Amino acid sequence: MKKHYSIIAFLMVFVLLGCPPPKARKKMPRIFALSYSMDTGKEPSFLITDDFNRDKVPDLVVTNTGGDSFSFFKGMGDGTFRDQLVYRTGRDPICLVSGDFNEDGYTDIAVLNYADQTIQIFLNTRLGSFQKTSQVLKPGKIPLNMSSGDFNSDGKIDLVITMRFSNVVVMLGKGNGFFSDPDSMPVKGQPTGVVVDDYNQDGKVDVAVALAGNGFTGVQILWGKGDGKFESSDVFKGGKQPLTIVSLDVNNDGLKEFVTSSNSLHALTTLINKGDKTFDSLKDFASGNFPKYVVAADFTGDGFEDIAVSNATDDMISVSLGKGNGTFTYPPIYHRVDEHPQGMAVADFNGDGLLDIAVACRDKNLIDILSKKDMINPKPNLPRAESKSS
Repeated sequence: MKKHYSIIAFLMVFVLLGCPPPKARKKMPRIFALSYSMDTGKEPSFLITDDFNRDKVPDLVVTNTGGDSFSFFKGMGDGTFRDQLVYRTGRDPICLVSGDFNEDGYTDIAVLNYADQTIQIFLNTRLGSFQKTSQVLKPGKIPLNMSSGDFNSDGKIDLVITMRFSNVVVMLGKGNGFFSDPDSMPVKGQPTGVVVDDYNQDGKVDVAVALAGNGFTGVQILWGKGDGKFESSDVFKGGKQPLTIVSLDVNNDGLKEFVTSSNSLHALTTLINKGDKTFDSLKDFASGNFPKYVVAADFTGDGFEDIAVSNATDDMISVSLGKGNGTFTYPPIYHRVDEHPQGMAVADFNGDGLLDIAVACRDKNLIDILSKKDMINPKPNLPRAESKSS
Protein backbone atom coordinates (compact mmCIF):
# COMPACT_ATOMS: atom_id res chain seq x y z
CA MET A 1 0.00 0.00 0.00
CA LYS A 2 2.82 2.43 0.84
CA LYS A 3 4.28 1.82 -2.61
CA HIS A 4 0.99 2.85 -4.22
CA TYR A 5 0.87 6.03 -2.11
CA SER A 6 4.40 6.91 -3.25
CA ILE A 7 3.49 6.52 -6.91
CA ILE A 8 0.36 8.65 -6.51
CA ALA A 9 2.34 11.36 -4.70
CA PHE A 10 4.93 11.40 -7.50
CA LEU A 11 2.26 11.76 -10.17
CA MET A 12 0.58 14.61 -8.28
CA VAL A 13 3.86 16.51 -8.07
CA PHE A 14 4.45 15.94 -11.80
CA VAL A 15 1.01 17.32 -12.72
CA LEU A 16 1.30 20.33 -10.42
CA LEU A 17 4.76 21.33 -11.54
CA GLY A 18 4.32 20.66 -15.23
CA CYS A 19 7.23 19.60 -17.41
CA PRO A 20 10.26 18.60 -15.30
CA PRO A 21 13.44 20.24 -16.57
CA PRO A 22 16.17 18.05 -18.00
CA LYS A 23 19.46 17.75 -16.22
CA ALA A 24 21.16 21.13 -16.15
CA ARG A 25 24.38 21.76 -17.98
CA LYS A 26 26.90 24.52 -17.53
CA LYS A 27 25.26 27.93 -17.45
CA MET A 28 25.83 29.93 -20.63
CA PRO A 29 26.37 33.71 -20.77
CA ARG A 30 23.61 36.08 -21.79
CA ILE A 31 23.70 36.86 -25.48
CA PHE A 32 21.43 39.95 -25.41
CA ALA A 33 21.61 43.22 -23.48
CA LEU A 34 18.65 45.45 -22.59
CA SER A 35 19.51 48.56 -24.60
CA TYR A 36 16.34 50.64 -24.94
CA SER A 37 12.79 50.94 -23.56
CA MET A 38 9.86 53.00 -24.79
CA ASP A 39 6.37 53.82 -23.59
CA THR A 40 3.33 52.25 -25.23
CA GLY A 41 -0.39 52.45 -24.62
CA LYS A 42 -2.13 50.47 -21.90
CA GLU A 43 -1.28 46.75 -21.62
CA PRO A 44 0.81 46.11 -24.75
CA SER A 45 0.57 42.51 -25.89
CA PHE A 46 0.93 41.33 -29.50
CA LEU A 47 3.96 42.74 -31.34
CA ILE A 48 5.08 42.68 -34.99
CA THR A 49 7.91 44.22 -36.98
CA ASP A 50 8.07 45.24 -40.64
CA ASP A 51 9.48 48.02 -42.82
CA PHE A 52 6.33 50.08 -43.20
CA ASN A 53 7.89 53.20 -44.75
CA ARG A 54 10.34 51.37 -47.05
CA ASP A 55 13.47 52.99 -45.60
CA LYS A 56 15.12 49.57 -45.04
CA VAL A 57 14.84 50.02 -41.26
CA PRO A 58 12.48 47.78 -39.24
CA ASP A 59 9.57 49.47 -37.47
CA LEU A 60 7.33 48.13 -34.68
CA VAL A 61 3.57 47.88 -34.12
CA VAL A 62 2.01 46.69 -30.85
CA THR A 63 -1.57 46.13 -29.72
CA ASN A 64 -2.52 48.06 -26.58
CA THR A 65 -5.12 45.59 -25.36
CA GLY A 66 -6.19 47.61 -22.33
CA GLY A 67 -6.32 50.86 -24.31
CA ASP A 68 -8.29 49.70 -27.38
CA SER A 69 -5.55 50.88 -29.71
CA PHE A 70 -2.30 50.01 -31.43
CA SER A 71 0.95 51.96 -31.43
CA PHE A 72 3.26 52.45 -34.41
CA PHE A 73 6.95 53.13 -33.80
CA LYS A 74 9.22 54.23 -36.64
CA GLY A 75 12.66 52.64 -36.39
CA MET A 76 15.60 55.03 -36.46
CA GLY A 77 18.15 52.39 -37.45
CA ASP A 78 20.27 52.76 -34.31
CA GLY A 79 18.18 50.61 -31.98
CA THR A 80 15.88 53.47 -30.98
CA PHE A 81 12.42 54.45 -32.22
CA ARG A 82 10.45 57.62 -32.80
CA ASP A 83 7.64 58.36 -30.32
CA GLN A 84 4.53 56.29 -30.90
CA LEU A 85 1.64 57.14 -33.17
CA VAL A 86 -1.53 55.73 -31.58
CA TYR A 87 -4.51 54.47 -33.59
CA ARG A 88 -7.91 53.62 -32.14
CA THR A 89 -9.17 50.08 -32.74
CA GLY A 90 -12.11 48.03 -31.58
CA ARG A 91 -12.26 46.67 -28.04
CA ASP A 92 -9.47 44.40 -26.79
CA PRO A 93 -7.16 44.20 -29.82
CA ILE A 94 -5.16 40.99 -29.37
CA CYS A 95 -3.47 40.20 -32.69
CA LEU A 96 -1.81 41.94 -35.65
CA VAL A 97 -0.87 40.89 -39.17
CA SER A 98 1.11 42.96 -41.67
CA GLY A 99 0.89 42.69 -45.47
CA ASP A 100 0.32 44.68 -48.63
CA PHE A 101 -3.44 44.26 -48.72
CA ASN A 102 -4.13 46.80 -51.48
CA GLU A 103 -1.09 46.00 -53.66
CA ASP A 104 0.42 49.47 -53.67
CA GLY A 105 3.88 48.32 -52.57
CA TYR A 106 3.46 49.48 -48.96
CA THR A 107 2.78 47.26 -45.96
CA ASP A 108 -0.60 47.57 -44.24
CA ILE A 109 -1.93 46.32 -40.89
CA ALA A 110 -4.83 44.03 -39.93
CA VAL A 111 -6.02 44.18 -36.31
CA LEU A 112 -8.07 41.47 -34.58
CA ASN A 113 -10.36 42.81 -31.84
CA TYR A 114 -11.35 40.12 -29.34
CA ALA A 115 -14.26 41.81 -27.51
CA ASP A 116 -15.80 43.27 -30.68
CA GLN A 117 -15.22 40.03 -32.61
CA THR A 118 -14.04 42.10 -35.57
CA ILE A 119 -11.03 42.70 -37.81
CA GLN A 120 -10.08 46.18 -39.01
CA ILE A 121 -7.74 46.96 -41.90
CA PHE A 122 -5.43 49.98 -41.67
CA LEU A 123 -3.94 50.93 -45.04
CA ASN A 124 -0.53 52.54 -45.29
CA THR A 125 -0.80 56.14 -46.49
CA ARG A 126 2.86 56.08 -47.69
CA LEU A 127 3.38 59.14 -45.49
CA GLY A 128 4.30 57.35 -42.28
CA SER A 129 0.72 56.87 -41.11
CA PHE A 130 -2.28 54.58 -41.58
CA GLN A 131 -5.91 55.02 -42.64
CA LYS A 132 -8.68 52.65 -41.57
CA THR A 133 -10.87 51.23 -44.34
CA SER A 134 -14.66 51.40 -44.22
CA GLN A 135 -15.02 47.60 -44.04
CA VAL A 136 -15.29 45.96 -40.63
CA LEU A 137 -14.64 42.25 -40.99
CA LYS A 138 -16.73 39.88 -38.89
CA PRO A 139 -15.10 36.46 -38.83
CA GLY A 140 -17.51 34.95 -36.32
CA LYS A 141 -17.83 34.11 -32.65
CA ILE A 142 -14.82 34.67 -30.36
CA PRO A 143 -11.80 35.07 -32.69
CA LEU A 144 -8.48 34.33 -30.97
CA ASN A 145 -5.57 34.48 -33.40
CA MET A 146 -4.77 35.36 -36.99
CA SER A 147 -2.23 34.81 -39.75
CA SER A 148 -2.02 35.45 -43.48
CA GLY A 149 -1.06 33.80 -46.77
CA ASP A 150 -2.18 33.38 -50.38
CA PHE A 151 -4.53 30.43 -50.04
CA ASN A 152 -6.17 30.52 -53.49
CA SER A 153 -3.04 31.25 -55.58
CA ASP A 154 -4.29 34.56 -56.97
CA GLY A 155 -1.36 36.62 -55.70
CA LYS A 156 -3.50 38.43 -53.14
CA ILE A 157 -3.05 38.19 -49.36
CA ASP A 158 -5.76 36.31 -47.47
CA LEU A 159 -6.45 35.98 -43.74
CA VAL A 160 -6.96 32.92 -41.56
CA ILE A 161 -8.47 33.26 -38.09
CA THR A 162 -8.82 30.73 -35.26
CA MET A 163 -12.17 30.79 -33.48
CA ARG A 164 -12.56 29.60 -29.92
CA PHE A 165 -15.05 26.82 -30.58
CA SER A 166 -13.71 24.22 -32.98
CA ASN A 167 -13.38 26.07 -36.26
CA VAL A 168 -11.03 28.14 -38.38
CA VAL A 169 -12.12 30.90 -40.76
CA VAL A 170 -10.55 32.03 -44.06
CA MET A 171 -11.28 35.46 -45.56
CA LEU A 172 -9.95 35.89 -49.09
CA GLY A 173 -8.31 39.18 -50.01
CA LYS A 174 -9.59 41.15 -53.00
CA GLY A 175 -6.33 43.05 -53.52
CA ASN A 176 -7.86 46.45 -52.75
CA GLY A 177 -7.78 46.34 -48.96
CA PHE A 178 -11.12 44.57 -48.72
CA PHE A 179 -11.90 40.93 -47.98
CA SER A 180 -14.57 38.32 -48.71
CA ASP A 181 -17.06 36.92 -46.25
CA PRO A 182 -15.71 34.23 -43.90
CA ASP A 183 -15.46 30.62 -45.02
CA SER A 184 -15.50 28.37 -41.96
CA MET A 185 -13.68 25.02 -41.60
CA PRO A 186 -14.05 22.64 -38.65
CA VAL A 187 -11.04 21.38 -36.73
CA LYS A 188 -10.80 18.58 -34.19
CA GLY A 189 -10.35 20.64 -31.04
CA GLN A 190 -10.35 24.19 -29.70
CA PRO A 191 -7.98 26.21 -31.92
CA THR A 192 -5.58 28.73 -30.41
CA GLY A 193 -2.38 29.71 -32.24
CA VAL A 194 -2.04 29.57 -36.02
CA VAL A 195 0.90 29.71 -38.45
CA VAL A 196 1.15 29.45 -42.23
CA ASP A 197 3.72 27.86 -44.56
CA ASP A 198 4.17 25.10 -47.16
CA TYR A 199 4.69 22.15 -44.83
CA ASN A 200 4.60 19.36 -47.43
CA GLN A 201 6.54 21.27 -50.13
CA ASP A 202 3.88 20.95 -52.82
CA GLY A 203 3.93 24.66 -53.66
CA LYS A 204 0.61 25.33 -51.90
CA VAL A 205 0.14 27.24 -48.66
CA ASP A 206 -0.91 25.21 -45.62
CA VAL A 207 -2.27 26.24 -42.22
CA ALA A 208 -1.09 24.77 -38.89
CA VAL A 209 -3.39 25.17 -35.89
CA ALA A 210 -2.60 24.58 -32.22
CA LEU A 211 -5.46 22.88 -30.38
CA ALA A 212 -6.00 23.28 -26.62
CA GLY A 213 -8.89 23.00 -24.18
CA ASN A 214 -10.96 19.85 -23.73
CA GLY A 215 -10.84 16.99 -26.20
CA PHE A 216 -8.10 16.77 -28.81
CA THR A 217 -4.94 18.75 -28.06
CA GLY A 218 -1.86 19.17 -30.20
CA VAL A 219 -1.42 20.43 -33.77
CA GLN A 220 -3.65 19.92 -36.79
CA ILE A 221 -2.62 20.78 -40.35
CA LEU A 222 -5.02 22.11 -42.97
CA TRP A 223 -3.34 21.07 -46.21
CA GLY A 224 -3.89 23.76 -48.83
CA LYS A 225 -5.27 22.75 -52.22
CA GLY A 226 -4.29 26.05 -53.83
CA ASP A 227 -7.87 27.14 -54.51
CA GLY A 228 -8.80 28.44 -51.05
CA LYS A 229 -9.91 25.00 -49.87
CA PHE A 230 -8.14 22.67 -47.44
CA GLU A 231 -7.84 19.03 -46.48
CA SER A 232 -7.67 18.26 -42.76
CA SER A 233 -4.97 16.12 -41.19
CA ASP A 234 -5.17 14.05 -38.05
CA VAL A 235 -4.18 15.75 -34.79
CA PHE A 236 -0.48 15.34 -34.02
CA LYS A 237 0.72 15.31 -30.43
CA GLY A 238 2.17 18.72 -29.71
CA GLY A 239 1.88 19.67 -26.06
CA LYS A 240 -0.90 19.11 -23.56
CA GLN A 241 -2.37 22.63 -23.78
CA PRO A 242 -0.58 24.46 -26.63
CA LEU A 243 -1.59 28.12 -26.78
CA THR A 244 1.04 29.47 -29.18
CA ILE A 245 2.92 27.92 -32.08
CA VAL A 246 5.91 28.92 -34.20
CA SER A 247 7.27 27.49 -37.47
CA LEU A 248 10.97 26.77 -37.85
CA ASP A 249 13.40 24.22 -39.29
CA VAL A 250 14.63 22.57 -36.11
CA ASN A 251 16.82 19.88 -37.68
CA ASN A 252 18.22 21.73 -40.69
CA ASP A 253 16.63 19.39 -43.25
CA GLY A 254 14.79 22.08 -45.23
CA LEU A 255 11.37 21.11 -43.86
CA LYS A 256 9.36 23.36 -41.57
CA GLU A 257 8.53 22.06 -38.11
CA PHE A 258 6.86 23.48 -35.00
CA VAL A 259 7.47 24.42 -31.41
CA THR A 260 4.39 24.91 -29.25
CA SER A 261 4.11 26.43 -25.78
CA SER A 262 1.80 25.22 -23.00
CA ASN A 263 2.05 27.90 -20.33
CA SER A 264 -0.04 26.15 -17.66
CA LEU A 265 2.42 23.23 -17.74
CA HIS A 266 5.55 25.39 -18.17
CA ALA A 267 6.45 23.27 -21.20
CA LEU A 268 7.46 23.52 -24.83
CA THR A 269 7.07 20.77 -27.41
CA THR A 270 8.85 20.19 -30.72
CA LEU A 271 7.13 18.48 -33.65
CA ILE A 272 9.41 16.99 -36.32
CA ASN A 273 8.26 17.04 -39.95
CA LYS A 274 8.78 13.55 -41.43
CA GLY A 275 8.19 14.77 -45.00
CA ASP A 276 5.20 12.47 -45.59
CA LYS A 277 2.48 14.75 -44.16
CA THR A 278 3.03 13.38 -40.67
CA PHE A 279 4.84 14.75 -37.61
CA ASP A 280 6.58 13.17 -34.62
CA SER A 281 6.39 14.83 -31.21
CA LEU A 282 9.57 14.96 -29.13
CA LYS A 283 9.68 14.96 -25.34
CA ASP A 284 8.44 18.16 -23.69
CA PHE A 285 11.17 20.49 -22.51
CA ALA A 286 11.37 23.50 -20.20
CA SER A 287 12.29 27.08 -21.01
CA GLY A 288 11.07 29.09 -18.04
CA ASN A 289 7.79 29.49 -16.17
CA PHE A 290 4.49 30.26 -17.93
CA PRO A 291 5.86 30.51 -21.48
CA LYS A 292 3.59 32.85 -23.42
CA TYR A 293 4.97 33.62 -26.88
CA VAL A 294 7.74 31.94 -28.85
CA VAL A 295 9.81 33.36 -31.71
CA ALA A 296 12.44 31.56 -33.80
CA ALA A 297 15.59 32.82 -35.51
CA ASP A 298 19.28 31.95 -35.86
CA PHE A 299 20.52 34.29 -33.14
CA THR A 300 24.09 32.95 -33.11
CA GLY A 301 24.68 32.74 -36.87
CA ASP A 302 25.67 29.06 -36.82
CA GLY A 303 22.96 27.92 -39.25
CA PHE A 304 20.73 26.39 -36.57
CA GLU A 305 17.48 28.07 -35.60
CA ASP A 306 17.08 29.08 -31.94
CA ILE A 307 13.99 30.08 -29.94
CA ALA A 308 13.20 32.90 -27.55
CA VAL A 309 10.33 32.55 -25.07
CA SER A 310 8.55 35.20 -23.03
CA ASN A 311 8.06 33.90 -19.48
CA ALA A 312 5.22 36.03 -18.17
CA THR A 313 5.47 35.39 -14.43
CA ASP A 314 9.28 35.42 -14.30
CA ASP A 315 9.70 38.77 -16.09
CA MET A 316 12.27 36.98 -18.22
CA ILE A 317 13.01 36.16 -21.83
CA SER A 318 14.63 32.75 -22.12
CA VAL A 319 16.71 31.81 -25.15
CA SER A 320 17.24 28.13 -26.02
CA LEU A 321 19.85 27.51 -28.69
CA GLY A 322 19.14 24.99 -31.42
CA LYS A 323 21.45 22.00 -31.80
CA GLY A 324 20.31 21.25 -35.34
CA ASN A 325 18.79 17.88 -34.40
CA GLY A 326 15.40 19.04 -33.10
CA THR A 327 16.59 19.70 -29.55
CA PHE A 328 17.82 22.79 -27.74
CA THR A 329 20.46 23.61 -25.15
CA TYR A 330 19.61 23.52 -21.45
CA PRO A 331 19.49 25.48 -19.24
CA PRO A 332 17.96 28.37 -21.17
CA ILE A 333 19.80 31.67 -21.25
CA TYR A 334 17.68 34.03 -19.15
CA HIS A 335 17.41 37.77 -19.84
CA ARG A 336 15.51 40.02 -17.44
CA VAL A 337 12.96 42.43 -18.90
CA ASP A 338 10.16 44.58 -17.49
CA GLU A 339 7.03 43.14 -15.91
CA HIS A 340 4.88 40.49 -17.60
CA PRO A 341 6.51 40.06 -21.04
CA GLN A 342 4.13 39.12 -23.83
CA GLY A 343 4.64 39.32 -27.59
CA MET A 344 8.05 39.49 -29.24
CA ALA A 345 9.46 40.50 -32.62
CA VAL A 346 12.88 39.78 -34.12
CA ALA A 347 14.90 42.05 -36.45
CA ASP A 348 18.20 43.91 -36.68
CA PHE A 349 16.99 47.12 -35.05
CA ASN A 350 20.40 48.84 -34.72
CA GLY A 351 21.92 47.95 -38.08
CA ASP A 352 24.91 45.98 -36.77
CA GLY A 353 24.09 42.80 -38.69
CA LEU A 354 22.94 40.93 -35.56
CA LEU A 355 19.37 39.96 -34.73
CA ASP A 356 17.73 41.75 -31.81
CA ILE A 357 14.47 41.10 -29.91
CA ALA A 358 11.67 43.53 -29.07
CA VAL A 359 9.44 42.54 -26.13
CA ALA A 360 6.04 43.95 -25.13
CA CYS A 361 5.94 44.24 -21.32
CA ARG A 362 2.27 44.41 -20.35
CA ASP A 363 2.31 45.57 -16.72
CA LYS A 364 4.79 48.41 -17.27
CA ASN A 365 3.30 49.65 -20.57
CA LEU A 366 6.70 49.35 -22.21
CA ILE A 367 8.52 47.78 -25.13
CA ASP A 368 12.03 46.61 -24.23
CA ILE A 369 14.71 46.19 -26.90
CA LEU A 370 17.22 43.42 -26.31
CA SER A 371 20.26 43.99 -28.53
CA LYS A 372 22.32 40.99 -29.57
CA LYS A 373 25.86 41.07 -28.20
CA ASP A 374 28.73 40.76 -30.67
CA MET A 375 30.30 37.70 -29.11
CA ILE A 376 31.67 34.28 -29.90
CA ASN A 377 29.01 31.60 -30.37
CA PRO A 378 28.25 30.51 -26.78
CA LYS A 379 27.10 26.99 -27.60
CA PRO A 380 29.44 24.45 -25.97
CA ASN A 381 30.87 21.60 -28.05
CA LEU A 382 28.26 21.64 -30.80
CA PRO A 383 28.97 20.59 -34.40
CA ARG A 384 29.19 23.18 -37.13
CA ALA A 385 26.07 23.68 -39.22
CA GLU A 386 25.92 21.88 -42.53
CA SER A 387 24.66 23.75 -45.56
CA LYS A 388 21.19 22.80 -46.71
CA SER A 389 20.98 20.79 -49.91
CA SER A 390 19.45 22.57 -52.84
